[in-house]
Amino acid sequence: MVAFAELWERASYYSLVALLALYAVAPRAHGGLGVSRAEATEISGDYTLMAFGLPVVFGFLGDRFLGHYRAVVLGACIIVSGHATLFFGNHEDTVVLWAALWLVATGTGLLKPAMPCLVSSFYGQNRVRRDQAFKYYYMMINIGGMTGPFIAGLIQVKWGFDWAFLWAGLGMSVALIVLIMARPLVPTTERGRPGLACDGVPEPPDPIAIDTKRLRVNLCALAALFVLFLVWAMAYGVFAGSATTELIGNFYVDRTVFGWTIPAAAMNSIEPAIIVMATPVLAFGLGWLARRGRFPHSIFQMVVGGLLSCVAVILLGWLAMSIPEGVKSAPVIGLWAFIGAYAFMSVGEVLISPVYMAVITRLAPRRQQATWQGAVLLAIGILGFATSRIGAYAERDGGSHRVETFMVTGGIALGIVLIFAFGTPFLVRLVQRYNPQPAGIDSALGDELESLTQLDASEPAIGVRVDKE
Repeated sequence: MVAFAELWERASYYSLVALLALYAVAPRAHGGLGVSRAEATEISGDYTLMAFGLPVVFGFLGDRFLGHYRAVVLGACIIVSGHATLFFGNHEDTVVLWAALWLVATGTGLLKPAMPCLVSSFYGQNRVRRDQAFKYYYMMINIGGMTGPFIAGLIQVKWGFDWAFLWAGLGMSVALIVLIMARPLVPTTERGRPGLACDGVPEPPDPIAIDTKRLRVNLCALAALFVLFLVWAMAYGVFAGSATTELIGNFYVDRTVFGWTIPAAAMNSIEPAIIVMATPVLAFGLGWLARRGRFPHSIFQMVVGGLLSCVAVILLGWLAMSIPEGVKSAPVIGLWAFIGAYAFMSVGEVLISPVYMAVITRLAPRRQQATWQGAVLLAIGILGFATSRIGAYAERDGGSHRVETFMVTGGIALGIVLIFAFGTPFLVRLVQRYNPQPAGIDSALGDELESLTQLDASEPAIGVRVDKE
């Protein structure tokens, strides 16, 4: 239920991201705004800041006043109204366009930070099932991110921007109906307002919030990992959030496959498609390491993810060297080389984003979790806004600054991640000391080993031996 709603929220967001820059640069005769490429990257960055900046405010409201389930339902309603405004309103009027974008961003701000909290609430203290649930949850996120821009691109080519803007809103409407009908399945502590009993069931005490020393250590660990996440977000923003890569994919990548030209907007499906395919492979590899007692800690996984993402940015800079200076369009970059750069970024994302999401639900107090999730999104939004300006700089003078932008950003991020790697052993020991594992689990292997060692192939997909919990 929760994952289905998140799938359509991500389809909504990524469809708009895929279409927005293309809509902005399209001539007015073709239904676009007719602005320059530099202005298009700025518009895309402004929307990114809105969509990722508002969740920290609405996450706090969800934690303290609304409750997570109510925030999700209200957010879904507002997202639907934003898509309806894009379809029924005159989006060539900038006032109408920005009103619609603000509605979608506001709905995202309510829904996005509360979603992981709902996922965690279904499993209580059972970290085994919770870790497995986040894998499925993140898979659904990327299915939405993969199908959203791909279908939006096909619709835009055949019927224009109006219908492309509408389609994700229709899916979000279905998700909203499912959320409302499935309310009885939501844990009672999440249905009502925070601190108040719901259906006669009082909210249980939070073991982290009442332990001052553990709370202090956990918040310090989350802050340290937040710095690492910021570095990754900067690399990711330059790679995928600045619209520069999208424009490169549209104008300089050979998108012809067996005589069929892939729609430009559908190129945004590359990253989530790789994530959907790579996640089972990574899970198998991590399971193989766990059975040999060498499963990497979640913090170490985040460091490796940061390194891979930095390599992706540098690799894209190397590919950009083949673009002739001053040429507006030429298929000089091979499709598979372009996909290879995305592969590094996508695998790095799998090793950072869902891992940090799960770490927040383990280490943060219950009534701070959505705020932390919102803070993560705010950081992505701020960096997305900044990297859109970096992307605008890269596109100036005929794109002569692209190579410089990718190489410098990737090199700086790589250096910071390498420095952070030296402090990883200390941070791992600190987290393990104040968050001990259940009896019979080797704490040196981290929380994830608990889930992997308790899986049994003869059991259903979730595969949890609850008697060991």
